[in-house]
Amino acid sequence: MRNLVIMAVAAGLVLPTAASAQQRSPAEQAAWNARLESREAYAAQQRRDDRRDDRREAREDRREDRREEWRDDRRDARQDRRDDRREWRRDQREDRRDWREDRRDDRRDYRQARRDYRDWRAYRQAERNAFRRGAYYAPRGLAYRPVRVGARLNSNLFWGSRYWVDPYDYYLPQPRYGYQRYIRYGNDVLLIDTRNGRVLVVYDRFFW
Repeated sequence: MRNLVIMAVAAGLVLPTAASAQQRSPAEQAAWNARLESREAYAAQQRRDDRRDDRREAREDRREDRREEWRDDRRDARQDRRDDRREWRRDQREDRRDWREDRRDDRRDYRQARRDYRDWRAYRQAERNAFRRGAYYAPRGLAYRPVRVGARLNSNLFWGSRYWVDPYDYYLPQPRYGYQRYIRYGNDVLLIDTRNGRVLVVYDRFFW
């Protein structure tokens, strides 16, 4: 709009002067031409300023667009992180719920098995392969000899961890005290007092 105004003013000055140009003296004509050149230079400068302003506005618009994109990207990234944390917490809850359900199932199965197998004899009759433990190897320098309740094993090597028997695995009665332990002794299972090696219970030919 400013350019149009400037051009209209310049045209208004030029048209009337064209008729009277022949009536001016050389000095007046030179002054008049200088005024026209000044106005034209001013109009050209205004046009350059307008183009600079347009370019500046375009750069500012591009910068603002980039800032908006950057803010949008950051907002999207934060939302993605929140979604990931929410999914992770949901997965954790589901894993804990599955674990609890598995524990309940295991306990239920164990209780059912305890009802089905009242003791180790019923369990061995139903699950014979569970009682196949392979060859027995006595501790180095020692040998298996049948024992009875009240006897004492002459070395604590007989009840090392390699000979332990878990009562849960074979439906054996739980030991009453923490120092009592089931061990494999040949194909027998003994409940012993680990403080002195005294034999408390003997299950003959427990393993096949």
